[in-house]
Amino acid sequence: MSDRSVYSTLAYQAYGRELPLAEIRRINDWAIRGCWPDLAVLIHVEVSTLDERMKARTKDRIERESAAFHDRVRAGFVALAAAEPDRFVVVDGNA
Repeated sequence: MSDRSVYSTLAYQAYGRELPLAEIRRINDWAIRGCWPDLAVLIHVEVSTLDERMKARTKDRIERESAAFHDRVRAGFVALAAAEPDRFVVVDGNA
């Protein structure tokens, strides 16, 4: 079990950094020897809720990225979940 997975790499590198998704997927498939997670949990939180929660934190390098970057990452996670609905569980994290 992990709080990060290959899907984080796909979302941040392919979607956020706009690197070729197929290439990032191929490299990661090699790195994990084809052992993809059986289950991925996507905790979906509205941007306004995240902004409020992040106010009290010291942001790291990734957290300081632009709103456009984070929008691409968010869209990437949503796209990944939509592409593999049998593997992903989407949970409302706003509460």
